[in-house]
Amino acid sequence: MAELLVITGPGASVGFRCAGIDTLEVEEDSDVSGKLLDIQSGGRYGLVAIEERLLQKVPELAAKRLRKRGLPIIIPISLPLKWGEAGAAESPVVRLIRRAIGYQIKIKR
Repeated sequence: MAELLVITGPGASVGFRCAGIDTLEVEEDSDVSGKLLDIQSGGRYGLVAIEERLLQKVPELAAKRLRKRGLPIIIPISLPLKWGEAGAAESPVVRLIRRAIGYQIKIKR
């Protein structure tokens, strides 16, 4: 059975670990593409939730290679940098719609 892995920056994985989820902490300025490709070849994880700002640093060539196989499914997550701070990041749903139809739409709440 495939498992869940959460990749975050330093110190942001404590809550996930308390919930019993496997975590991997990486430095903010590091390239995680090598780690993602290693995770993919290992076959242990079926779902990887990764902090959005870390995923943005993955080169397009590595991202295409990850998408080609399809597993693990990679989900970008937006974590607040400080307690009580709301993230100004774009919603994954908005990104998915923009990628599917080719332009930005505004979603009213």
